[in-house]
Order: sequence, then C-alpha cells, then structure tokens
Amino acid sequence: MNGNGLETTCCVVLNWNLPDLTVRCVQALVADGVPANRIVVVDNGSTDGSPELLERELPDCRHLRLPTNIGFARASNVGARELEADTYVFVNNDAFVASAGSVARLVEALARPGVGVAVPRLVNEDGTLQRNVVPLSTPVTAVIRATGLSRFLPDSLQPRFSTHWNHESSRYIDAANGAVLAVGRDTWRALGGYVERAWMYSEDLDLCWRARKLGRKIWFERGSEFMHLGNASGSIVYTDVMRAELVSLSDGQMIRSELGPVRGRATIGILCLGLLVRTAVFAATGQRAGARWALAGVRGYLKRPPATPARS
Repeated sequence: MNGNGLETTCCVVLNWNLPDLTVRCVQALVADGVPANRIVVVDNGSTDGSPELLERELPDCRHLRLPTNIGFARASNVGARELEADTYVFVNNDAFVASAGSVARLVEALARPGVGVAVPRLVNEDGTLQRNVVPLSTPVTAVIRATGLSRFLPDSLQPRFSTHWNHESSRYIDAANGAVLAVGRDTWRALGGYVERAWMYSEDLDLCWRARKLGRKIWFERGSEFMHLGNASGSIVYTDVMRAELVSLSDGQMIRSELGPVRGRATIGILCLGLLVRTAVFAATGQRAGARWALAGVRGYLKRPPATPARS
C-alpha cells in the first residue's frame, strides 16, 4: 500500500455518450497513481454502445450501467456507494490530470484540520487559467456581479466576493465549480452526498455551501492541476441559451434552499436585474446571441423548480 492515500480513495467518473473522453480521463487518473480498481465508471444511460467500449478499454475498473440518464447528482451518489473509501474524488469525464501527483495532493489536502472538501486548479486546453473558485451567492455578491464591480476588487477580496482571483496560491475558499472535487469520508456521509434536486449544474456549489454549514472548510490546492474542456456532456443536447437557462434554474433552486425566502428572493432579484441590463446592452449593440443568453438566465431564475426526484 502506498502512503498517499490513493489505495483508500474512490474516484467516480460519469459517462454519457462520450466514451472516448471517459477512457482518456480514467487513463490519466491511473497514470497519476490511482489504482484502476478504485475507479468507478458510471454509464449514465448512454445510447451509443458506451458500456461495452468502456468495459473493454478499462477492464480493471468498476463499471455501473444505469438504464436511463438519472442526472449528475443521482448518478454520482450511486457511483460513490460502490466503494467504501476514506476520500471520494469526483472527476468530470472532460477533465484530465495536467500535473503529476495531482490526485494525491487533493487527498493530502483533506488531512488539513477541518477541511472537508478540496479542489484543484483548472486550466483550459491552451493552458490558460480556468477560474473555478467562486463566491457563494448572497445579496452582497449578487450586487457585485450585477454591477460589474467584480473586476475592480483587490485580489485579497476576490475569492470571497468575485471570480477574478489569480488562483496562484493554495488557500481556504468559500466554494468552487467542481469539475474535479475531493470530499472526505466523514463530510460526504454527513452531507448524504450530492443533493438531488436538480438534473445537472450547481451540485458542486451546493455541496460546498452545505459543507460550510457543517463547519467544514473548503481548500483550493494550487499544486493539483487538471485540464478541463468544459460542458462536454451538456453540449451534446444543449445550446448555449438552453444551458444558460438550466444553470440559472439550478442556481436559483440552490439559492432559495440555502438563503431562505427573503434573502433568496433578494439575491435572485438582483441577479435578474443585472441580466436584464445586460440583455438591453447586448440588444442595443447588435449582439443578439448575448441578449438571448442573458434573457435565458432570467427565465431560469424565475422558473418554478420541478419536484425533487426520489433518491435511487
């Protein structure tokens, strides 16, 4: 048994009609030291023959075939239940290890006192920074977003109030977009996994939010780095406008749940006002695609949430 905790780690990778990306993702995890038998590959109702290809190309991994696509949160929870582990690492199938030892560094970060969730630094295909550390939505952060003040905040305030932090040092943060996200066993159990209220989007932010309410800390590990393509599965069926509406819908559900009726309505109202201003600016300058995107965001925030599905 090696001393980096990977032998007692469970990595969960979901696939939906993108087996080539999934194989590449998993192979990169194995090359980074994760034992193949500690990786759970969940096929989330693919219709393109993915399960057979994945089982052939990744014979030493654990494989789960779901008969239908049950959404990101539910499928991730099902995958995590396959293995007892000290650490659960959830990796989008369009995210790939970019620097050696990245998974081990995430696992090691969870040994810090009070840390329940750890996230890596993300980069785009061309090596540029992908800003994954984000603030939690509150009336204050909503005002900063809606007015465009976020770019003018000093770097020391960025991680808490905006997304323009330089991501150049390891530190405690409030939340992050979780293309790759590690959770300690006790935290995962206390949270009961991902909340299954939405089909996809915002599950990562919600998990960070709930972890903080339990007194757990969120850690950004600069020494761990992954390259993330971004929205690979969603792009199969969703246009940018459809995605904007879905993201706002799930974000709105989370905000209402975590902030309560008064602060939740205030936050969503401010965000919608900011998007409406953007819609007008885009329309006035002939940027029709931008106007449709911003207006879709408003529709998502105002849409009545669907009923929460039962856990599988």
